[in-house]
Amino acid sequence: MRVYLIVYQKNHEGIRKMQALNGMRVLMQWSKRKKRVESFFADSVKGRIELRTTHYRATHDQQGRGYITFDKNEVWSMCTLSFYSDEYERIYKLVSDEVTPSKAQLLAHEQLKSEGRLSQYLYYESLDEYCNNTIEESLTSPNLLIRCLAMLDSRLGQRRIRTIDLDEESQMVVEFYKIRRACDNTI
Repeated sequence: MRVYLIVYQKNHEGIRKMQALNGMRVLMQWSKRKKRVESFFADSVKGRIELRTTHYRATHDQQGRGYITFDKNEVWSMCTLSFYSDEYERIYKLVSDEVTPSKAQLLAHEQLKSEGRLSQYLYYESLDEYCNNTIEESLTSPNLLIRCLAMLDSRLGQRRIRTIDLDEESQMVVEFYKIRRACDNTI
């Protein structure tokens, strides 16, 4: 017999309803999430690109950060505390007579997300979304992290990666493209 329990979790977008099976929340453990995402990586980048996360125990709610390393050097950091600070500054600039604080928060959140400034929670959410996307969806995603991970994907073959037009792409996607090409050339 399966027992479903509804769990409500508060996040930046309000309250989110989550199902739990047999009393356990249906949230993926970090090690399982990491293995799942890295299983999509091309053989040439496996072991050289690592997805990592850490928690700061002294902070409220043990906030932390997610980060990506290439050959043990950090190439992207997604710190929750920095995200909240940047989000607060954006909200302060956006609030006016026409824009309410709650609408300003949504606008700031979307702007930061499109720029690749993510919190640890958004990092996890993006990784889960990436695993459920096709390669075409990942390449055209509005989420910068997903587009970057698509450059490392084994479903993106050698011929196709050579034909990708990066003229209007973000600098971060170009960096991940260069990492992939450098790794492919060393085989």
